[in-house]
Amino acid sequence: MKKLKIGHIGWLAKDNEEYCETVAWCDINEEKMKECAVNHPEIKMYTDYREMLKHPGLDMVIISTPNWVHAEQAIAFLKAGKNVFIEKPMGINKVESDAMLSAAEASGKRLSIDFELRFSTFAQRTKQFIDSAQYGELRRMEFVHHRGSWLEEGNGIWRTRAEQSGGMYFMEPIHEVDIFRFFGGEIKSVQTTAGPNVLPQYKFQDNMCSQFFFENGALGTILTSHTHSAQVADSHMATHKTGHDMTMILTFTGGSLEIDLIACTILFNRFEEYPVGTGAYRVLFDKIEDYSPDGLHAFAHDISGMRKDFIKRVAYNEEPLETALEAWKSHQVCVAAEKSLQEDFRRVEVDYTLPKKD
Repeated sequence: MKKLKIGHIGWLAKDNEEYCETVAWCDINEEKMKECAVNHPEIKMYTDYREMLKHPGLDMVIISTPNWVHAEQAIAFLKAGKNVFIEKPMGINKVESDAMLSAAEASGKRLSIDFELRFSTFAQRTKQFIDSAQYGELRRMEFVHHRGSWLEEGNGIWRTRAEQSGGMYFMEPIHEVDIFRFFGGEIKSVQTTAGPNVLPQYKFQDNMCSQFFFENGALGTILTSHTHSAQVADSHMATHKTGHDMTMILTFTGGSLEIDLIACTILFNRFEEYPVGTGAYRVLFDKIEDYSPDGLHAFAHDISGMRKDFIKRVAYNEEPLETALEAWKSHQVCVAAEKSLQEDFRRVEVDYTLPKKD
């Protein structure tokens, strides 16, 4: 085990364990960094990531910056021989995600993208249940998310511009795509539709619905809309009562699950022959597992947990929970979903052709 020296860009966390130590922070806000220097004299402060690249003995960087600089920064650190953990997406288009994957493979260092749904409690519990085959074979998945809008202020401005964020899929549903692949295997094609926009600040679609066709014959559906969750205390993360819902349903040959990512519950319904001898089914309540005491972040949004898991795995020379290649594949599905939307809602094959090596 090697005790890693960690640097953070953007979100300035402190990762101090027996296997790691935070030694550097970077943010372009000079006043913020001056204040941090006073409060954290043990950490070296930078306002330019290029200077942080030169920090003596730096082993890893955690990057939490706007989407349009992800590729530039991650590739620079990979080329400098540093391990990288970065918020999704890998970039704002296919070219940038290809370049980041190539840089990781050339560097021999580990790269992981923050698809924290995989690490969260509901995903690990659900994957365990799928693998148990207790309800038989997984045949359909649905993910429905109604949420509030990004505002025409602060970082909401760049989020609604495809040239800076990468578009709706790279901003948000990419998480659902990744968890679909984690549960259901490879996706071969996708078809996306969208209704007319009603939010004028959005320079791309404020809603969309996609169908995902899996290699094993299963079907997945993602519906996302930014127009039905009221602002509460200056937050888009409202409650069920004000329109925020995020629910996933998995249908098997012998039952179904409903995962409520806001209430932090998993509902299990099983199929039973009824009337007996007819071969027909009825749906019966089985049980509800309640994870609300653990809180929303542990259940479905454990960013810190996934980051710490990655750091520990690198320290102990283990593969990350999700490899860079696996994350890259989820990006390619999103590229196909956006392409379908832009090309009159046609069904598009996912292109998993790996980037050419130099």
